[in-house]
Amino acid sequence: MDKEKQIELAKLEEIKNKYGEVIEDLGLMIDHLPDKYKHNEELLDTLLRQYTNKKRVITEGLKKPYFARIDFKEEGHNQTDICYIGKVGVYDFDNNIITVDWRAPIASLYYDSNLGKVQYDSPDGKITGQMLLKRQYDIEDGKLNSFNDVDTVANDEILRPYLSVNADNRLKNIVSSIQDEQNEVIRKNIYDNVIVQGVAGSGKTTVALHRIAYLAYNYRNVINSNQYMVIGPNKFFIKYISSILPDLDVVNVPQLTFDELCLEYLNENFVILYRPSLKDKFNSNKYKLSMDYARLIDKYINYLEQNEVVPTKDLTVSYYTILNANFIKKTYDSISDTLYENIQSKINKTILLCSTYIKNNKEEILNNLYTIYVKHVDEKNSYKIYNDLKKEITNNNGIVLLKKHFPFLNKKTTALYNHFLLNFHKYCDDRFICTQIQKDFKCNKTNMYNFDDLAGLMYLHYRLHGSEKYKNYKHTIVDEAQDYGVFNFFVLKKILNASHFSIFGDLAQSIYDYRSIDSWEEVNHEIFKNDCSIEYLLKSYRTTIEIMNEANKVLNYIGLKPADPVIRHGENVKYMQLRDKYEDLYDQINLLKTKKYSSIALISNDDQEVTTIYNELKKKNIDLTLINNESIDYDNGICIVSSKNSKGLEFDAVIIVDAGEKSFDSNSSSDMKSLYVSMTRALHEMIIMYEEKLTIPLM
Repeated sequence: MDKEKQIELAKLEEIKNKYGEVIEDLGLMIDHLPDKYKHNEELLDTLLRQYTNKKRVITEGLKKPYFARIDFKEEGHNQTDICYIGKVGVYDFDNNIITVDWRAPIASLYYDSNLGKVQYDSPDGKITGQMLLKRQYDIEDGKLNSFNDVDTVANDEILRPYLSVNADNRLKNIVSSIQDEQNEVIRKNIYDNVIVQGVAGSGKTTVALHRIAYLAYNYRNVINSNQYMVIGPNKFFIKYISSILPDLDVVNVPQLTFDELCLEYLNENFVILYRPSLKDKFNSNKYKLSMDYARLIDKYINYLEQNEVVPTKDLTVSYYTILNANFIKKTYDSISDTLYENIQSKINKTILLCSTYIKNNKEEILNNLYTIYVKHVDEKNSYKIYNDLKKEITNNNGIVLLKKHFPFLNKKTTALYNHFLLNFHKYCDDRFICTQIQKDFKCNKTNMYNFDDLAGLMYLHYRLHGSEKYKNYKHTIVDEAQDYGVFNFFVLKKILNASHFSIFGDLAQSIYDYRSIDSWEEVNHEIFKNDCSIEYLLKSYRTTIEIMNEANKVLNYIGLKPADPVIRHGENVKYMQLRDKYEDLYDQINLLKTKKYSSIALISNDDQEVTTIYNELKKKNIDLTLINNESIDYDNGICIVSSKNSKGLEFDAVIIVDAGEKSFDSNSSSDMKSLYVSMTRALHEMIIMYEEKLTIPLM
């Protein structure tokens, strides 16, 4: 055994022993937390979760405490810093560094610098020096298998071992193989807005999650983890990432779908539908997610302010007018829309101004009330009424009376949105558009709204009530963002108005053509006023060359730029014409099972067929999981999923159930993108089945 290996073996044992000491100390700390914080249950709960997760992550880290080492000599210093880089940074209780967190500023040298003169950004500014060594380690179950010195991480030969493992282990190892273009996105400033256009398999979701982890680590002294938000495409996806973030040492980050955010924000119960608009020359789904539609809601708000918000009656108490309606309306109209953007804030300001008027004229008002109620009104309770009014005006300056005078805020947003749609012709000059919008609205049953109505509902609610409870969010991650319209992003920017955004998507995977955006430039221009960088991840790390070449046939067919796969070969894609669908599926599943894959997915473009296949294969005693809109659990094994619900997921092997022309219509852009999504879920092997005629791009 050579000397260098002996040194590295000894170092691994030393670090593992130090990890053990930290784990023991954390256990003692967790045991004493309940006594120390028994009078602050909220803080106790937060600290228990943080320290328990920290202990769990470090305990797990004993299997692989670090994956790299860099030797760095800072300019003007004699000492060389030897940094062992791990998935989590670990310090002993004397604050000595055991392993450097991959998110630490100095660790960026490993990802994007070569040996020689280098520099990195630190909180104190740029640090310049020489990188003398960059080393990678293969450590499994606490044992050092090998190590090798490298000059760059972005090398296909170095990447290959990380990419050839199963789907579960790939994500666990991702910090070992982050590429320089991914690292650049991950380490962007928290106050930068960024849109990431990434091809299938380019690591968009893992980059998104590692960006949250990076921000949570580097801004932990100024921003709490619950001030970040992740918005994902469906419940299953949310469940998936919620299991990953704690492994990245991130807890308490809110994770919602756009639908869930809408329901939470409005605080009303209604059913959300997912369907294209009625077949016509006009696409009402797309229109409702455009900025033109937002401007029509603004017109409706103007109507409400002129006719509905301020009562047309005087503020009168039985026999006495305290304030006339004209005075109240002028007060409301005098309030700046710039300073008070929503109706509720303007009403509150109006009430305060009117209350100030009552305060300044309190003596006159009370004298008049006394004259009316005590001297002239011959009623049993007149003196009591006077005393109650006197108390209200003396103590509250009429605030309670004024609040009762504005019943508008008690109206539900859904009721007002319905009113807007029923009177749509008053705000839109295009008769054809009006007819189509109102036709779609009449198709909805009571308390049901289509997905494309959510942005309108949320914007209306924002113009009515603002978004005070969301003001503390500082950074929002949006994944699978290609499936939203411009209005969706506009609403998110309005509601989360103190937040910056990292938006991840792939226009080639826009399977909802009838509602999704056409370009990222439009989002940048309309929503961020060109204050947002657009980054591109063009290399696919997920699939083999053989699989990617087949998937690129679809992109070429619809005129989109093909993805560039990492040099990793595998089995050829297998095409198979179906004879007996369920027997053929049964045989191919059993064949794939012999190859010891951790995850196998059957993907269909038909939602109803997904359920049918699930039921038929269960009869054949195939143990599989059904993934649909309501699914939240899948822990490897065999699953059946639709094309649209497979987005963002990856599996060791994939069977496309039917890639025939009837299932994936080559004349439908949406179907072609769904096919591309389906084909790019596979890491290692793909079987394409079809009935009758294969879809044209794959022929």
